[in-house]
Amino acid sequence: MLTARFTNPRGIWGDGSTLFVADTGNHAIRKIDLQKGIVSTIAGSYQGNVDGNGSTALLNSPTGIWGDGNNLYVVDSGNNRIRRLSPPGPESQPAASPAAIPYRIADRGGMSLTSYGAEATRVGYARVIPAAGSTSPTGMAIFGFRQGGVLVSEAAVAASAPMRFGRIYVEIRDSVNTGVAIANSNPQPARVSFYFTDVNGVNQLAGAVEIAANTQVAAFLDQLPFFTNESFRPRLDTLRTFTFTSLVPIGVVALRGITNERSEFLITTLPVTAIDQTPPVSVSFPHFADGGGWKTQLVLINPADTTISGSIQFLTLGVPAPFNYSIPPRGSFKLETSSTDALIRTGWVRVFPATGSVTPSGLLLFSYHANGVTVSEAGVAALPYTSASRLYVETAGDFNVSAAGAIQTGFAIGNPSTTDVTISLELTTLDGKSTGLTGKATVPGSEQVAMFLNQIEGFRTLPTPFQGVLRISGANVFVAGLRGRYNERGDFLITTTPPVDETATVTSELLFSHFADGGGYSTQFVLFSGSAGPIPNGSLRFLAQTGRAIGLTLK
Repeated sequence: MLTARFTNPRGIWGDGSTLFVADTGNHAIRKIDLQKGIVSTIAGSYQGNVDGNGSTALLNSPTGIWGDGNNLYVVDSGNNRIRRLSPPGPESQPAASPAAIPYRIADRGGMSLTSYGAEATRVGYARVIPAAGSTSPTGMAIFGFRQGGVLVSEAAVAASAPMRFGRIYVEIRDSVNTGVAIANSNPQPARVSFYFTDVNGVNQLAGAVEIAANTQVAAFLDQLPFFTNESFRPRLDTLRTFTFTSLVPIGVVALRGITNERSEFLITTLPVTAIDQTPPVSVSFPHFADGGGWKTQLVLINPADTTISGSIQFLTLGVPAPFNYSIPPRGSFKLETSSTDALIRTGWVRVFPATGSVTPSGLLLFSYHANGVTVSEAGVAALPYTSASRLYVETAGDFNVSAAGAIQTGFAIGNPSTTDVTISLELTTLDGKSTGLTGKATVPGSEQVAMFLNQIEGFRTLPTPFQGVLRISGANVFVAGLRGRYNERGDFLITTTPPVDETATVTSELLFSHFADGGGYSTQFVLFSGSAGPIPNGSLRFLAQTGRAIGLTLK
């Protein structure tokens, strides 16, 4: 049996046999049978403002509740309304949402839907289909995994346009593995050819898989359909990249799985390098951490068929530490920090390709260790600079006292200029309305700032819970989103959330190439307006691996 979970409940009322709870973070009203100990949801399913029956009624952060014996009255704080539930009604469970959910997103607004997590695991993919003439919103999926009722890992992956060519960093050894999910949303089959490349830049284990129309496959790379040569198994730890080619555009997501010292499965998102595009002139990783239980691995991926080289600078407190790199064709390069000091050092990383050399892609993996256990790991993809970006943000619970379930969004900004840069910060709700809260941050020349929302002067009065969009503007800076969360036993989990460049406009379909629901997994789907202009509208459609439309139970 699943254990009922609340998110920042703020109000209760009871009649002696039944307790009613304003479950603020889940935008729902819950009912607890005090005799049987059974919890059910009687109103609400995900954030909104809709009158209806049971889960079809949508609330926005209800904070108070009172009853007169016949009706319940709810303080629907996020909608600035008092709502009436009449009568409280029989026990109900959240109903599955339709397989296609319409969206209409205001400028600087968004929407967030989270699956409840069924008993049996269901996997599949989702399509973000813009209406005719509409632009696409940006978005991300946040995977959560629980073991023994404890959230042990979160990982965020951006919704992406289908692609035909790509390369992924591979690590298969001991407790580490790499998985890939491929979604084919086309009306015809997709034939995907692939090969691995080893530490010496030599191609290995070439193969192909045919993915039927509208279906998806997901597996670790040492499993079928990607790995078939058992005689090569002892050498799997020599593989460094996985390259694929498809005759039709496909959605691809890559995940790194680690089993930690207490047998918990941690998930990290891996970037997929589009090798058919011209790389940027230079890239940066806006955040790293070393010492005090933190360590960082820098991974660079060669998108070319020739050896590339250049230099790396770890910038912390304005002091560069240069390293040279050379990467074989189609291969990768890894550099790991190893400080055992109690002092935590943070900063950012810049990559400078040599003259005439292609810029690598890659990721920076930073992990946190406590009492000999890897508690959390997160990946930051290599990013080009931007002058204006948007970031989905969320807060919940009391983050300052490390309360269980507390969430706080932050960001890291690197300044490549030698002069100071002033960053402007503007916060809007998911309705696209201004909160009236603005802030500024100064990033010294060649340095970095990293902070959570509640540390920004001007945001100290931000209510909790909160979901919205943060606009970050400042001349030519590198930006990464950070999401901190405390789980049920007080562990600090961190993942990265992808920002979107405000100048990038997308009109094509986007894919969430993988989701998992049940068996400990849940997925939060986030869509938000990435650029000014026409209001994005269309539909979000969920499909099983077989291509069959399915409805998830969402909140």
